[in-house]
Amino acid sequence: MPRIIHTIVISLALITLVMADAAVAQQAAEPPMLTDPRMVVIPTRTAAEITTDMENVRATHSLAEIHRQQAEERLARIDATIDTRKAAIDEVNRRKDEAKRAQRRTEAIALDLEKKANEQAVDLLKKLKDLRKAEVEAAKTEAELADTQLKTLGLELELVRKRIEYDSLYVARVGDLALSTHQQVLRELEVRVLKSQKDQAEATQKVASKQKDIITRRTKLHEAQLKMGMPR
Repeated sequence: MPRIIHTIVISLALITLVMADAAVAQQAAEPPMLTDPRMVVIPTRTAAEITTDMENVRATHSLAEIHRQQAEERLARIDATIDTRKAAIDEVNRRKDEAKRAQRRTEAIALDLEKKANEQAVDLLKKLKDLRKAEVEAAKTEAELADTQLKTLGLELELVRKRIEYDSLYVARVGDLALSTHQQVLRELEVRVLKSQKDQAEATQKVASKQKDIITRRTKLHEAQLKMGMPR
């Protein structure tokens, strides 16, 4: 009986040693969470997720450029229309002066009304011009936001790659100097990502401000159209 108990004790001791060795091996294979400098400062995402986001942002950038070109074309047409209206006002003034000199009062009154109508149209066109300018600026800020987003995503993708390299080096049990160097690289990349994310947030606020300005100008233009009794 004592031999059996002795055998059991030895077996339990061996099992304990084996389990301890396995735990040590597992710890050696995984970066220690409490001392890992990468610890959830920036959430971990896969390279595939980031790449998909980059493709979507590139599409958004292209769309913003199209919107800018369209707004610039509309702005150019508004400028041409304003010039035409101003030329019409000059012509009406000339005819009105002639009517006054010839004492054609009825014609002068009619021409005066025509002049006022053209002046109102010019005022309305100027409001429309301001709206088109705001649309151009908004499209530019949208493109700038996309550029900032691409920069942020590029840095985040590089961070993912460096994290994978760090894990590989840790598992390979390389020297402390190599690990320390990679830790410094990771910290620097995290700082750059966070700064770029801040720039991105500010660019997002700028886009929102431009969109708000557009809505304000559209509201004023709509009110002016209603005041002039323009058909909807």
